[in-house]
Amino acid sequence: MNDSPIPFPRPGSAEYDFLLESDTKKKKMLKRWKNINKFITIPLYRANIIPLFGGHKIFLLLFTKGRKSGKQRITPVEYRKKDEVIHMVAGRGKKADWLQNMLANPEDVEVKIGFKKRKVSFKQLTIEEKNDFLIWYVSKYPKAAKLLFGWDSKTDDLETADFTSLSELIEIVKLMTKVFAM
Repeated sequence: MNDSPIPFPRPGSAEYDFLLESDTKKKKMLKRWKNINKFITIPLYRANIIPLFGGHKIFLLLFTKGRKSGKQRITPVEYRKKDEVIHMVAGRGKKADWLQNMLANPEDVEVKIGFKKRKVSFKQLTIEEKNDFLIWYVSKYPKAAKLLFGWDSKTDDLETADFTSLSELIEIVKLMTKVFAM
């Protein structure tokens, strides 16, 4: 019997579907998310409806300059505050368009959280920093961790969990600015 834990992300989780499923399934899922963002999330955020109802505590609008087009791109991104620093997870890793745009044009990055918009700088986390973030994330948001990458609080042990396989697939960006007053 093999007692070694199943690595993350696990089958059935959102990250598994985004990173490890067939290309057809990945494309279908990505198209669905892009349409939701384009027709629902971005318009509601820009109209200040999402901030009005508290959605700004989880989602921000990321403004980047397109690496190919040079046009402004707007992407809703889930974020978390750890030690009063905003962290954004690129679930598609280096393939995430918003991350590629940030890296190509780091001077043209802004975020809108709630009703406030400001320029930001950023830093990508190392594998060790990502592992530390994921340990923190699991301890603070176990239900979200289950949905995102298959954490099971009933059978998984935070002391022995190894997030390295997940940390190698995703990117985590830390914003280098003071947290917005909310």
